[in-house]
Amino acid sequence: MKFGSIDLEKDSISRLFFNFSFPAVMGMLISAFYVIVDGIFIGRGIGGDGLAAINLAYPVITLTIALSLMFGTGGATVISIKQGEGNLKEVNRYFSHMIILNIISYIIICSLTLIFQDKIIFLLGSSEKLFYLTKAYLIPGVIFSIFFMLSISLNAVVRNNNSPNFAMASMGIGAIVNIALDALFIIKFKWGMYGAAYATGIAQMSSALFLLSYFFKKDCNIKFMKETLNLQIIKRICSNGFSSFILEFAVAIITILFNSTLMILTGEIGVAAFSIIAYIFYVFRMIFNGLAQGIQPIISYNFGAKHRDRIKATLVLGHKISLIVALSILSFVYFERNFIIEFFNGDIELITLASRGLLIYSSAVIFLGANFINISYLQSMEKSTFANILSFGRSFVFIIIGIFTLPDFIGVDGVWLSLPFADFMTFITGAAITLKKKNRKIL
Repeated sequence: MKFGSIDLEKDSISRLFFNFSFPAVMGMLISAFYVIVDGIFIGRGIGGDGLAAINLAYPVITLTIALSLMFGTGGATVISIKQGEGNLKEVNRYFSHMIILNIISYIIICSLTLIFQDKIIFLLGSSEKLFYLTKAYLIPGVIFSIFFMLSISLNAVVRNNNSPNFAMASMGIGAIVNIALDALFIIKFKWGMYGAAYATGIAQMSSALFLLSYFFKKDCNIKFMKETLNLQIIKRICSNGFSSFILEFAVAIITILFNSTLMILTGEIGVAAFSIIAYIFYVFRMIFNGLAQGIQPIISYNFGAKHRDRIKATLVLGHKISLIVALSILSFVYFERNFIIEFFNGDIELITLASRGLLIYSSAVIFLGANFINISYLQSMEKSTFANILSFGRSFVFIIIGIFTLPDFIGVDGVWLSLPFADFMTFITGAAITLKKKNRKIL
């Protein structure tokens, strides 16, 4: 089937991979860039405590992101399969459910956060010193999070509907708005954490409204339908997208665990160092996220059209590109880590701690890329059981084993090594699943 100038059924896999992965990666990088700039403005305008506070507040925002990724990835996967089957009515049903699920989830999370805000902040690991800074970012961030949720979910659908450049542009708009407002609110108006939160919120709103405009275009055949929620549709969306939820929600769990451990081992400076590392690693994770998103529409469509050879070729190419990118990132971190960290803060002690942490933590990318590609491959064919095993293992089982054992043996370095350990064990688990004879037949 042909969409515009792209034919998912006949074009070469390399061409399709470039057409979908390049805009996805660029969009993710743009998104990561404005998060990075956000951190630089906070680090320079507010200081190390501001970086620590935003790191403490972010797990709640991450929960909303994780849910929107589940609905967006799960819904977009089924939509691509239904498009491959030529079933437009089902496409619109799944799209409508995806929007409604985002709205319901937002109402629940926002309400609970506003009601129990003080308890939640201390539960996230905040000290008395960081309490008000954390609260200043958390509350506006949660209120604005509906726009972030819609932006993420709609982006997946727009990209898969043969409009990867439109999806990328939406992120570009958000980045420009966020950077401009950061400079205005934090540096000029001196609004501190409130300024950072409102700058990000307004940027997310701009991105979401731009994406919504896509579905009002005359040539867009995906429309919102008013209908009663169907449990089977909800189950299929959540089942297909659950791996994405786990991978993103793990960021919240990792952040809470790392913050708590570092607060004991090093105090606020360790939390600030982890905040910088998390900002930088977010860029790396978004690159692999973009590569994984790029293979999804190709595999899902060809799965629906029953072209197995094209599915295999897409998986192989995805792994090759992922390995090249991972090796490039490791080289960059090794030679330039101090230079990058100094953008956030000039404190020598903080730079020294964050520099060593970044080098160890970033070694995870060699297996992270392969894991993201494998999970996306499984999701794209609705093999959710296998995808969920890998996601859950990486995000909870292995990371918890790492964080509760490694620091006892090697101190702070054990904290940084927990993520590489989790990604390595996930890669081994994926290989074990794939090599089992009965699973090879299924896959």
